[in-house]
Amino acid sequence: MPRLGSRMAAGWFPMSGSVSSVLIVLVPVYGATFLLVSWHASPGGLAWLAPVLAVPLIWLSVTDLRRFEIPDTAIISIALCGALFQWVARPASLGSEIALALGLAAVLWVGGDLAFRCMGREALGIGDAKLIGAGTLCTGFAAIWWALLIACVGGIAAALAARRGSGNTTHLGIPFGPFLAYAIYMVFLLQLPGMPWH
Repeated sequence: MPRLGSRMAAGWFPMSGSVSSVLIVLVPVYGATFLLVSWHASPGGLAWLAPVLAVPLIWLSVTDLRRFEIPDTAIISIALCGALFQWVARPASLGSEIALALGLAAVLWVGGDLAFRCMGREALGIGDAKLIGAGTLCTGFAAIWWALLIACVGGIAAALAARRGSGNTTHLGIPFGPFLAYAIYMVFLLQLPGMPWH
């Protein structure tokens, strides 16, 4: 998975502790985000899908924070939630959104592999490319770029904070998956029908 640095220094990241301590942080963050956004949703929308989507996103984040791995089962669950969202909210564009999601994941997968071969250092992992593809179904191809921007800003801020707090920055690295996951969730919520800004 992508690292902003080569390896994670043990214990530098505030969520690198036990699973329960990570969940204590992530569950309220996702819950508060859902409540804040869904407060404005009109009845009968797809807001019920947001808590379902949050489960694999949180599971993915916990796993990536602890092991630098993104489980394929979580990716599949996110893709299924996204496909369901597209099927219900935008049935006419379901086929094109699936094709675009697969194409984007493939391009990023190949690009990350080429970057690794050229630089000898992982830039974008296969799991992250697959997560972006699955997330594209949740947000739509036109909006996935907002999720990527949010995730990159969050990842850069975390990397800068980690380097500031450590004298030796050469071995610092962070998993990108949790930032992607939360950004996808935020943008997904903003895409839900029934929102006043939709």
